[in-house]
Amino acid sequence: MLNARKPARRFAVVASLSAGLLLTSAVAAADEPPSGGAEQCFPSVICAHAGSDGTTPAPGASNPGGGGGGLDPGPQVCSYHGVEWACHDPQWGWFDSGQGCYFRPLDNPLPESDPAWEGHTAKDGSLNSKVCPQTNGGQDGAQIVFVPNGPNGQRPKTLAELKQEAFDMVRLPQPVGRIAPAGTAVVNAPVWLWAENVAPPKQGYAVAGGVSVTVTVRLTGTTWDFGDGQTKECATAGTPYDAKYGAAKSPDCGYEFRTGSGAKQNGAFSATVTTHWEADVAVTGPKPEKYTLPPLRQDSDPFAVRVGEVQVLN
Repeated sequence: MLNARKPARRFAVVASLSAGLLLTSAVAAADEPPSGGAEQCFPSVICAHAGSDGTTPAPGASNPGGGGGGLDPGPQVCSYHGVEWACHDPQWGWFDSGQGCYFRPLDNPLPESDPAWEGHTAKDGSLNSKVCPQTNGGQDGAQIVFVPNGPNGQRPKTLAELKQEAFDMVRLPQPVGRIAPAGTAVVNAPVWLWAENVAPPKQGYAVAGGVSVTVTVRLTGTTWDFGDGQTKECATAGTPYDAKYGAAKSPDCGYEFRTGSGAKQNGAFSATVTTHWEADVAVTGPKPEKYTLPPLRQDSDPFAVRVGEVQVLN
């Protein structure tokens, strides 16, 4: 793939798809394309001398967004001619699988008199940096290109961008652990466990250009850790205890402590409950697809559980 504007010939362009740069010879760059100076690089591109051992590292990037209960599906992977690349890179922008290139709007757009606009104005589209990794391990020179707006008056979004928008709409709720009896449990006596604030979040949805992405999340189970050396796996969030159940055991998430908590700090176990989720992704459009993300989890804040031991007097 040939680009009109390339760095100086004695420089080979390499780049990192990870947050940490693998080369120490990185050069700060502006949005303007290089004009042949040995110290100039295109934005988001690291320049290394052609005689150095600099190579294009294996693709991989942290997924943008997420955190704070947000759905973090991990790095999205796109492909071009059978070679996989991270769909998003913090420096390069979004990967277009149709062209095999990364596009990112310029931080400081050039004046509309610049030839890069090709006679267009900001009403027609935008200027983007374009970086094209190559399947042979090298990379084309970077250039500034005009990207026309779509029918809605905005730059056409890539499928990876639509997926990220849908992911960002999904917020996993933080569970709250409950136990009965609520005061002090007794060793070898049944207790009920259930988690509150576990309603499935609303679907994530994004649509553009005849393509839509829907993300649906479902709860698959809970894990309880009481700090007593044991954990309890449940296939549900548990059933809240009610006095009408009397001394019956929980039908789906019960537990019996084997030791008391008297020796622990403040005489209580520090417990947590973790909810486990799966997210189904459905894409409609010219290339429909359906798949399930790797398992997701959300942890509760620690909560205290007191467990006493019954003393039998002869």
